[in-house]
Amino acid sequence: MFRASQSKPIRIGNLTILRLQAHKIFFDYHGRQMQFSGTLDLEKKRFRLLSLFVYSFFCAFFIFILFARQDLAPPIAEEFPESAISENTAEDREAKKGESKYLEETEAQKQAILEGKIISSEETQTSRIKFKLIQYRVRKKETLADLSLRFKVPIESIAGSSGISPESSLYSGQILSIPNKPGLVYKLKRGETLAKVTDFYKAKIEEVILENELSDSDFLKPGEVVFIPGAILPDPLPVWRIPVGSRLVTSGWGTRTFPQYKFHAALDLRANYEPVYPARKGKVVYAGWMGGYGNAVVIRHDESFQTVYAHNSKLYVRPGDFVSVNKPISRSGCTGYCFGPHLHFEMIKDGKFINPAKVIKGFVFKQLNMEKGVREL
Repeated sequence: MFRASQSKPIRIGNLTILRLQAHKIFFDYHGRQMQFSGTLDLEKKRFRLLSLFVYSFFCAFFIFILFARQDLAPPIAEEFPESAISENTAEDREAKKGESKYLEETEAQKQAILEGKIISSEETQTSRIKFKLIQYRVRKKETLADLSLRFKVPIESIAGSSGISPESSLYSGQILSIPNKPGLVYKLKRGETLAKVTDFYKAKIEEVILENELSDSDFLKPGEVVFIPGAILPDPLPVWRIPVGSRLVTSGWGTRTFPQYKFHAALDLRANYEPVYPARKGKVVYAGWMGGYGNAVVIRHDESFQTVYAHNSKLYVRPGDFVSVNKPISRSGCTGYCFGPHLHFEMIKDGKFINPAKVIKGFVFKQLNMEKGVREL
Protein backbone atom coordinates (compact mmCIF):
# COMPACT_ATOMS: atom_id res chain seq x y z
CA MET A 1 0.00 0.00 0.00
CA PHE A 2 2.84 2.41 0.87
CA ARG A 3 6.09 2.64 -0.97
CA ALA A 4 9.22 3.02 1.17
CA SER A 5 11.61 5.58 -0.23
CA GLN A 6 14.87 5.01 1.67
CA SER A 7 14.47 3.68 5.20
CA LYS A 8 14.22 0.07 6.29
CA PRO A 9 11.36 -1.06 8.55
CA ILE A 10 12.06 -1.19 12.29
CA ARG A 11 10.39 -4.07 14.16
CA ILE A 12 9.92 -4.05 17.93
CA GLY A 13 7.91 -7.11 18.88
CA ASN A 14 4.55 -6.85 17.09
CA LEU A 15 5.16 -3.19 16.16
CA THR A 16 6.55 -2.19 12.77
CA ILE A 17 7.71 1.38 12.06
CA LEU A 18 8.62 2.69 8.61
CA ARG A 19 9.76 6.18 7.60
CA LEU A 20 7.96 7.21 4.43
CA GLN A 21 9.21 10.76 3.97
CA ALA A 22 11.21 13.30 5.99
CA HIS A 23 8.30 14.06 8.34
CA LYS A 24 5.97 11.07 7.80
CA ILE A 25 6.08 7.78 9.67
CA PHE A 26 3.95 4.69 9.04
CA PHE A 27 3.24 2.33 11.97
CA ASP A 28 1.54 -1.07 12.08
CA TYR A 29 0.69 -3.10 15.20
CA HIS A 30 -0.55 -6.73 15.17
CA GLY A 31 -1.84 -8.01 18.49
CA ARG A 32 -3.75 -11.15 19.41
CA GLN A 33 -7.03 -9.30 19.82
CA MET A 34 -6.43 -6.04 17.98
CA GLN A 35 -4.68 -4.64 14.96
CA PHE A 36 -4.23 -1.05 13.94
CA SER A 37 -2.03 0.99 11.66
CA GLY A 38 -1.70 4.56 10.49
CA THR A 39 0.50 7.45 9.45
CA LEU A 40 1.99 10.24 11.63
CA ASP A 41 2.72 13.59 10.01
CA LEU A 42 5.30 15.26 12.29
CA GLU A 43 4.79 18.57 10.49
CA LYS A 44 1.41 18.95 12.18
CA LYS A 45 1.36 21.27 15.18
CA ARG A 46 0.21 18.71 17.74
CA PHE A 47 3.07 16.35 16.90
CA ARG A 48 5.65 19.16 17.00
CA LEU A 49 4.47 20.03 20.50
CA LEU A 50 4.63 16.36 21.49
CA SER A 51 8.25 16.10 20.25
CA LEU A 52 9.16 19.29 22.14
CA PHE A 53 7.57 17.92 25.32
CA VAL A 54 9.46 14.61 25.08
CA TYR A 55 12.77 16.43 24.40
CA SER A 56 12.22 18.80 27.36
CA PHE A 57 11.34 15.90 29.65
CA PHE A 58 14.57 14.02 28.89
CA CYS A 59 16.69 17.20 29.31
CA ALA A 60 15.12 17.90 32.70
CA PHE A 61 15.62 14.27 33.73
CA PHE A 62 19.36 14.26 32.95
CA ILE A 63 19.88 17.63 34.69
CA PHE A 64 18.12 16.25 37.78
CA ILE A 65 20.34 13.16 37.80
CA LEU A 66 23.47 15.32 37.50
CA PHE A 67 22.60 17.53 40.47
CA ALA A 68 21.32 14.63 42.53
CA ARG A 69 24.69 12.88 42.18
CA GLN A 70 26.52 16.02 43.33
CA ASP A 71 24.22 16.40 46.35
CA LEU A 72 24.80 12.79 47.35
CA ALA A 73 28.59 13.14 47.14
CA PRO A 74 30.32 12.66 50.51
CA PRO A 75 31.78 15.72 52.28
CA ILE A 76 35.50 16.49 51.95
CA ALA A 77 36.32 15.11 55.37
CA GLU A 78 35.08 11.65 54.37
CA GLU A 79 37.95 11.38 51.85
CA PHE A 80 40.28 10.86 54.79
CA PRO A 81 40.75 7.62 56.70
CA GLU A 82 38.39 8.20 59.62
CA SER A 83 38.65 6.98 63.18
CA ALA A 84 36.27 7.82 65.96
CA ILE A 85 36.48 7.71 69.74
CA SER A 86 33.07 7.55 71.38
CA GLU A 87 32.69 9.85 74.34
CA ASN A 88 31.90 8.37 77.77
CA THR A 89 33.43 4.98 77.04
CA ALA A 90 35.29 3.28 79.90
CA GLU A 91 38.58 4.75 78.63
CA ASP A 92 37.08 8.21 78.27
CA ARG A 93 35.45 8.12 81.72
CA GLU A 94 38.82 7.25 83.25
CA ALA A 95 40.39 10.26 81.52
CA LYS A 96 37.59 12.56 82.75
CA LYS A 97 38.37 11.70 86.38
CA GLY A 98 41.49 13.82 86.01
CA GLU A 99 43.59 11.89 88.53
CA SER A 100 47.01 13.46 89.04
CA LYS A 101 49.04 10.37 88.16
CA TYR A 102 47.01 9.79 84.99
CA LEU A 103 47.48 13.38 83.81
CA GLU A 104 51.21 13.26 84.60
CA GLU A 105 51.54 10.16 82.41
CA THR A 106 49.64 11.99 79.66
CA GLU A 107 52.07 14.92 79.80
CA ALA A 108 55.03 12.54 79.64
CA GLN A 109 53.53 10.80 76.60
CA LYS A 110 52.95 14.12 74.82
CA GLN A 111 56.48 15.33 75.59
CA ALA A 112 57.98 12.11 74.20
CA ILE A 113 56.01 12.59 70.97
CA LEU A 114 57.10 16.23 70.65
CA GLU A 115 60.75 15.30 71.20
CA GLY A 116 60.56 12.54 68.59
CA LYS A 117 61.15 9.74 71.09
CA ILE A 118 57.95 8.04 69.92
CA ILE A 119 58.21 7.43 66.17
CA SER A 120 55.31 5.96 64.24
CA SER A 121 55.75 2.70 62.36
CA GLU A 122 54.85 4.57 59.15
CA GLU A 123 57.91 6.83 59.50
CA THR A 124 60.19 3.85 60.19
CA GLN A 125 58.92 1.97 57.15
CA THR A 126 59.30 5.02 54.89
CA SER A 127 62.98 5.40 55.74
CA ARG A 128 63.61 1.81 54.58
CA ILE A 129 61.84 2.18 51.22
CA LYS A 130 64.14 2.30 48.20
CA PHE A 131 63.60 5.43 46.12
CA LYS A 132 61.37 5.16 43.08
CA LEU A 133 59.96 7.88 40.82
CA ILE A 134 56.35 7.40 39.75
CA GLN A 135 55.01 8.95 36.54
CA TYR A 136 51.40 9.84 37.31
CA ARG A 137 48.64 11.12 35.03
CA VAL A 138 46.37 13.61 36.82
CA ARG A 139 42.65 12.82 36.94
CA LYS A 140 39.83 15.33 36.71
CA LYS A 141 39.55 17.74 39.70
CA GLU A 142 42.60 16.29 41.51
CA THR A 143 44.79 18.70 43.47
CA LEU A 144 48.33 18.54 44.81
CA ALA A 145 46.82 18.20 48.30
CA ASP A 146 44.87 15.11 47.18
CA LEU A 147 48.00 13.51 45.70
CA SER A 148 50.06 14.42 48.76
CA LEU A 149 47.61 12.56 50.98
CA ARG A 150 47.39 9.56 48.63
CA PHE A 151 51.14 9.07 48.10
CA LYS A 152 52.15 10.24 51.62
CA VAL A 153 54.70 12.77 50.39
CA PRO A 154 54.70 16.57 50.85
CA ILE A 155 53.15 18.81 48.21
CA GLU A 156 56.61 20.35 47.78
CA SER A 157 58.11 16.93 46.93
CA ILE A 158 55.59 16.44 44.11
CA ALA A 159 55.83 20.03 42.85
CA GLY A 160 59.62 20.24 43.02
CA SER A 161 60.12 16.87 41.33
CA SER A 162 57.63 17.83 38.59
CA GLY A 163 59.02 21.31 37.97
CA ILE A 164 55.88 23.19 39.04
CA SER A 165 54.96 25.56 41.88
CA PRO A 166 53.37 24.14 45.08
CA GLU A 167 50.50 26.60 44.47
CA SER A 168 49.88 25.33 40.93
CA SER A 169 46.44 24.16 39.80
CA LEU A 170 46.47 20.80 38.04
CA TYR A 171 44.66 19.85 34.84
CA SER A 172 43.30 16.51 33.70
CA GLY A 173 45.92 14.47 31.82
CA GLN A 174 48.91 16.36 33.26
CA ILE A 175 51.93 14.11 33.90
CA LEU A 176 53.64 14.49 37.29
CA SER A 177 56.80 12.93 38.69
CA ILE A 178 56.01 11.72 42.22
CA PRO A 179 58.69 10.22 44.49
CA ASN A 180 57.55 7.29 46.62
CA LYS A 181 59.00 8.87 49.77
CA PRO A 182 59.48 12.44 51.08
CA GLY A 183 62.27 14.19 49.23
CA LEU A 184 63.15 16.02 46.04
CA VAL A 185 64.37 14.94 42.60
CA TYR A 186 67.04 17.51 41.73
CA LYS A 187 69.10 18.17 38.59
CA LEU A 188 72.51 19.67 39.33
CA LYS A 189 73.30 23.01 37.69
CA ARG A 190 76.66 24.29 36.50
CA GLY A 191 78.85 25.34 39.41
CA GLU A 192 76.79 23.51 42.05
CA THR A 193 78.16 20.87 44.38
CA LEU A 194 76.21 18.17 46.20
CA ALA A 195 77.29 19.63 49.55
CA LYS A 196 75.94 23.06 48.61
CA VAL A 197 72.61 21.64 47.39
CA THR A 198 72.02 19.42 50.44
CA ASP A 199 72.86 22.32 52.75
CA PHE A 200 70.31 24.54 50.97
CA TYR A 201 67.57 21.92 51.36
CA LYS A 202 68.61 21.09 54.95
CA ALA A 203 69.35 17.45 54.11
CA LYS A 204 72.18 15.17 55.22
CA ILE A 205 74.79 14.55 52.52
CA GLU A 206 75.48 11.07 53.91
CA GLU A 207 71.86 10.07 53.32
CA VAL A 208 71.94 11.49 49.78
CA ILE A 209 75.10 9.51 48.95
CA LEU A 210 73.61 6.32 50.41
CA GLU A 211 70.22 6.80 48.70
CA ASN A 212 71.77 7.40 45.27
CA GLU A 213 74.60 4.86 45.71
CA LEU A 214 77.23 7.46 44.81
CA SER A 215 80.87 6.42 44.81
CA ASP A 216 82.28 9.96 44.62
CA SER A 217 79.98 12.92 45.35
CA ASP A 218 82.70 15.50 44.55
CA PHE A 219 82.69 14.84 40.80
CA LEU A 220 79.04 14.99 39.86
CA LYS A 221 78.51 16.65 36.48
CA PRO A 222 75.96 19.39 35.65
CA GLY A 223 72.70 17.79 34.53
CA GLU A 224 73.05 14.71 36.74
CA VAL A 225 69.89 13.89 38.68
CA VAL A 226 69.91 12.91 42.36
CA PHE A 227 67.20 12.24 44.90
CA ILE A 228 67.50 14.27 48.11
CA PRO A 229 65.62 12.40 50.88
CA GLY A 230 63.92 14.61 53.45
CA ALA A 231 64.56 17.80 51.46
CA ILE A 232 62.88 20.85 52.99
CA LEU A 233 61.96 23.56 50.50
CA PRO A 234 62.47 27.11 51.80
CA ASP A 235 59.23 28.55 53.18
CA PRO A 236 59.91 32.29 53.55
CA LEU A 237 56.26 33.24 54.14
CA PRO A 238 54.55 30.47 56.13
CA VAL A 239 50.78 30.64 56.06
CA TRP A 240 49.11 30.27 59.46
CA ARG A 241 45.37 29.98 60.12
CA ILE A 242 43.08 29.62 63.12
CA PRO A 243 42.17 25.90 63.27
CA VAL A 244 38.40 26.37 63.71
CA GLY A 245 35.83 28.78 62.33
CA SER A 246 34.66 30.44 65.54
CA ARG A 247 38.03 32.11 66.44
CA LEU A 248 36.61 32.52 69.95
CA VAL A 249 39.02 31.80 72.83
CA THR A 250 37.09 30.46 75.82
CA SER A 251 40.13 29.76 78.00
CA GLY A 252 43.34 31.64 77.31
CA TRP A 253 47.05 31.35 77.88
CA GLY A 254 48.15 31.58 81.54
CA THR A 255 47.31 30.40 85.05
CA ARG A 256 43.70 29.33 85.64
CA THR A 257 41.76 27.83 88.54
CA PHE A 258 39.34 25.57 86.64
CA PRO A 259 39.30 22.62 86.17
CA GLN A 260 42.62 22.60 88.07
CA TYR A 261 44.84 25.31 89.44
CA LYS A 262 47.72 25.22 86.97
CA PHE A 263 49.33 27.05 84.05
CA HIS A 264 47.38 26.57 80.81
CA ALA A 265 50.01 26.55 78.04
CA ALA A 266 47.42 26.59 75.26
CA LEU A 267 44.29 28.25 73.91
CA ASP A 268 40.88 26.61 74.19
CA LEU A 269 38.67 27.51 71.22
CA ARG A 270 34.91 27.24 70.92
CA ALA A 271 34.26 24.34 68.53
CA ASN A 272 31.00 22.42 68.81
CA TYR A 273 31.68 19.17 66.90
CA GLU A 274 32.98 20.91 63.79
CA PRO A 275 35.92 20.49 61.36
CA VAL A 276 39.40 21.22 62.70
CA TYR A 277 42.08 22.36 60.23
CA PRO A 278 45.88 22.40 60.51
CA ALA A 279 47.19 25.79 61.62
CA ARG A 280 49.84 25.39 58.92
CA LYS A 281 50.91 22.73 56.44
CA GLY A 282 53.06 19.98 57.87
CA LYS A 283 53.45 16.30 58.70
CA VAL A 284 51.30 14.36 61.16
CA VAL A 285 53.60 12.76 63.72
CA TYR A 286 50.85 11.48 66.01
CA ALA A 287 47.12 10.81 65.70
CA GLY A 288 45.31 8.80 68.35
CA TRP A 289 44.39 8.51 71.99
CA MET A 290 46.51 10.61 74.37
CA GLY A 291 45.11 10.13 77.89
CA GLY A 292 43.77 13.38 79.32
CA TYR A 293 43.97 15.01 75.88
CA GLY A 294 41.55 12.45 74.48
CA ASN A 295 41.73 11.97 70.75
CA ALA A 296 44.67 14.15 69.67
CA VAL A 297 46.73 15.12 66.62
CA VAL A 298 50.32 16.39 66.64
CA ILE A 299 51.71 18.10 63.52
CA ARG A 300 55.36 18.96 62.81
CA HIS A 301 55.52 22.04 60.56
CA ASP A 302 59.30 22.49 60.28
CA GLU A 303 62.42 22.21 62.44
CA SER A 304 61.04 24.82 64.86
CA PHE A 305 57.25 24.58 65.03
CA GLN A 306 54.82 21.88 66.15
CA THR A 307 51.11 22.11 67.06
CA VAL A 308 48.75 19.95 69.12
CA TYR A 309 44.96 19.56 68.62
CA ALA A 310 43.15 17.79 71.47
CA HIS A 311 39.74 16.49 72.67
CA ASN A 312 38.59 15.56 69.12
CA SER A 313 35.62 13.27 68.52
CA LYS A 314 36.97 12.01 65.17
CA LEU A 315 40.31 11.90 63.36
CA TYR A 316 40.71 12.13 59.60
CA VAL A 317 44.50 11.65 59.42
CA ARG A 318 47.15 9.12 60.35
CA PRO A 319 50.80 9.41 61.36
CA GLY A 320 52.94 10.09 58.29
CA ASP A 321 50.26 12.06 56.43
CA PHE A 322 51.23 15.42 54.96
CA VAL A 323 48.49 17.99 55.47
CA SER A 324 47.61 21.42 54.08
CA VAL A 325 45.56 24.21 55.65
CA ASN A 326 42.51 23.70 53.43
CA LYS A 327 41.50 20.16 54.48
CA PRO A 328 40.29 19.09 57.95
CA ILE A 329 42.37 16.80 60.13
CA SER A 330 39.69 16.05 62.72
CA ARG A 331 36.31 16.88 64.19
CA SER A 332 36.20 18.67 67.54
CA GLY A 333 34.53 17.10 70.56
CA CYS A 334 34.98 16.39 74.25
CA THR A 335 37.14 13.29 74.68
CA GLY A 336 39.64 13.02 77.52
CA TYR A 337 39.75 15.35 80.55
CA CYS A 338 37.09 17.71 79.23
CA PHE A 339 33.81 19.32 80.34
CA GLY A 340 32.31 20.54 77.06
CA PRO A 341 33.06 20.35 73.33
CA HIS A 342 35.97 22.57 72.29
CA LEU A 343 39.44 22.47 70.72
CA HIS A 344 42.54 22.54 72.93
CA PHE A 345 45.23 24.13 70.72
CA GLU A 346 48.94 24.18 71.62
CA MET A 347 51.94 25.63 69.78
CA ILE A 348 55.55 24.60 70.40
CA LYS A 349 58.58 26.48 69.04
CA ASP A 350 62.09 25.07 69.45
CA GLY A 351 60.85 22.77 72.20
CA LYS A 352 59.10 25.48 74.24
CA PHE A 353 55.38 26.16 74.49
CA ILE A 354 54.39 29.60 73.23
CA ASN A 355 51.14 31.56 73.10
CA PRO A 356 49.58 30.87 69.66
CA ALA A 357 48.15 34.41 69.63
CA LYS A 358 51.70 35.75 69.21
CA VAL A 359 52.02 33.91 65.89
CA ILE A 360 48.46 33.75 64.53
CA LYS A 361 46.35 36.90 64.34
CA GLY A 362 42.57 37.10 64.53
CA PHE A 363 41.66 35.32 67.79
CA VAL A 364 38.64 36.73 69.64
CA PHE A 365 39.02 36.64 73.42
CA LYS A 366 36.08 36.18 75.79
CA GLN A 367 36.34 37.19 79.42
CA LEU A 368 35.38 34.28 81.68
CA ASN A 369 34.72 34.31 85.41
CA MET A 370 35.63 30.83 86.55
CA GLU A 371 34.88 31.67 90.18
CA LYS A 372 31.18 32.02 89.26
CA GLY A 373 31.10 28.60 87.72
CA VAL A 374 31.33 29.40 84.04
CA ARG A 375 32.69 26.11 82.73
CA GLU A 376 32.81 26.50 78.96
CA LEU A 377 36.31 25.49 78.01
